[in-house]
Amino acid sequence: MDFKVNSSDLLKAISHIHGIVEMRHTLPILSNIIITVKDDNLILSSTNLDIFCSDQINAEVLSTGEISVSASTFYEIIKRLPNGSDLHATLDEENSSLVLKCGRSKFNLTTMKTDDFPIITDSDLNTRFVLSATELMRMIDKTKFAISNEETRYYLNGVFFHKTQKNSIDILRSVATDGHRLAQYDIPLPHGAEEITGLIIPKKTILELRRVLDDAKGDVNISLNDSKIKFSFNELTIISKVIDGTFPDYTKVIPKNNDKVFITNNNELKLAIDRVSAVSISEEIKSKAIKLLIESNKLLLSVESLSKGSANEEVDIDYDKEKVEIGFNSRYLIDICNEIDGEEVIIHILDSISPAIILDKSDENLFFVLMPMRI
Repeated sequence: MDFKVNSSDLLKAISHIHGIVEMRHTLPILSNIIITVKDDNLILSSTNLDIFCSDQINAEVLSTGEISVSASTFYEIIKRLPNGSDLHATLDEENSSLVLKCGRSKFNLTTMKTDDFPIITDSDLNTRFVLSATELMRMIDKTKFAISNEETRYYLNGVFFHKTQKNSIDILRSVATDGHRLAQYDIPLPHGAEEITGLIIPKKTILELRRVLDDAKGDVNISLNDSKIKFSFNELTIISKVIDGTFPDYTKVIPKNNDKVFITNNNELKLAIDRVSAVSISEEIKSKAIKLLIESNKLLLSVESLSKGSANEEVDIDYDKEKVEIGFNSRYLIDICNEIDGEEVIIHILDSISPAIILDKSDENLFFVLMPMRI
């Protein structure tokens, strides 16, 4: 194996795939990446048994071949090379090492054969459709913060994608919940996605996919079946297993009769919550409650800490119904405000013990539910 490649192109490719590699694994090959050289292309591949990722770049191929090297070592070397420099790599079969030369630098990397490298195949992925990278990023960005980390509720450890209807129109919806908050985002159902009854994409896949989508141009090709899903764009491919579980009927927690509705400036609300929450910033989750006292055209935010003190701030709102009081986890409320891009936020409340609905006034595709806290 013998090839030459631009170091910046190589760094971008390895940055796309090395994130899924587990540095310490009972199978040594899983701490490595696969380097494949053929047809004037360099292909980098990695897996953690649940996710497979590969990226391809142009290279000057002097002789073909395939070998495996430590993902972390290779990445650390490549990111330290001068931007845009020429890298020459050759396989020293006698010493089982990959020799890297760049300028006056030389590296000899221990290699492993690729025979035991597991592959997640992309066969039988019969459902196929296309999303723009922008649409997919929004479906992820607006929901991923609500993914549960509780391992016993593994079916909540990802984002649920499924076909449903809104106002008698077919849509594709992404949903995530940790039992305390729920986030969902809707887009028109793309052609080819009519058979999606629902699948849960694991958090690790969601985060890695989102990270590489920043470099996506144009559309993302998606194909799937009941057990795995494939994303491909540019020269990058991600294949992931999906969570083998049933996402709960989240519609049951969505309140139907929240008749107390107020509108306020989202950024002003977020900053006010952040300020008054400073008195409990280092305390346990139970102490992060913020009280909202809602009355005519006025919202009073208050936080009390037995050990640190108290704080309150008033925010102007558009509201003309009876006074109501409710408590929330301040961090959860800020997380939701962070995902609202519009200037104004709409909050629907019933009483102090029922979930609230939170909406972006400028984006009807975005929807949040937040459970109250006792105060």
